[in-house]
Amino acid sequence: MTITAVVFDLGGVLTGPPFGGIAGYEASLGLPERSISQYFRNDPVYHSLERGEISAREFWKSVGTRVQEEHGVRIDLRALAATTEAASHVRPEAIELVRSLHPAYALGLLTNNVAEAGVWRDQLPYELFDTVIDSSAVGVRKPDPRIYELVIEQLARDAREIVFIDDFEENLPPAAALGMQVIRFESTEQCRADLATLGVVPTA
Repeated sequence: MTITAVVFDLGGVLTGPPFGGIAGYEASLGLPERSISQYFRNDPVYHSLERGEISAREFWKSVGTRVQEEHGVRIDLRALAATTEAASHVRPEAIELVRSLHPAYALGLLTNNVAEAGVWRDQLPYELFDTVIDSSAVGVRKPDPRIYELVIEQLARDAREIVFIDDFEENLPPAAALGMQVIRFESTEQCRADLATLGVVPTA
């Protein structure tokens, strides 16, 4: 079936790696590796934040409390928040890929995100996307199948017409199970090549 829509993840695809600066912040405090980063991505409190169930303030307070209990170190929560936000700047080359697909394909953005995150929202060219689905707004996060069903519904297409691109391996199987084509993102050039293999060719 011909591909008519492309759906992009945000962090690590259209922006820098979402947790890229945390390792450096840990090292600056003399903390062991993953002493802070363990509370992101696979942590249930962070998942609650991404579903919009708790505030960013509540999450940062939880991280500070747990790090202090485990390591006896009091962290500057504002500095940690700024470190994570610094990676949220969009990648110009990735946005250029999106822009080049815009004339010929329906485009979507499917992101696990935080309601208070502001950098990407200020920088993203929303006019390029037919739908933007933010986990903190819809109350469900990848890899829950319901969020992929939502993007299929909003694009009003057969799942087999949609390609989904994400840098986290665990987010791909649920999309594939619904019939989408999937691409594991490693770089913009690799993504462009994988899209071409599926017959998705920029027209601009």
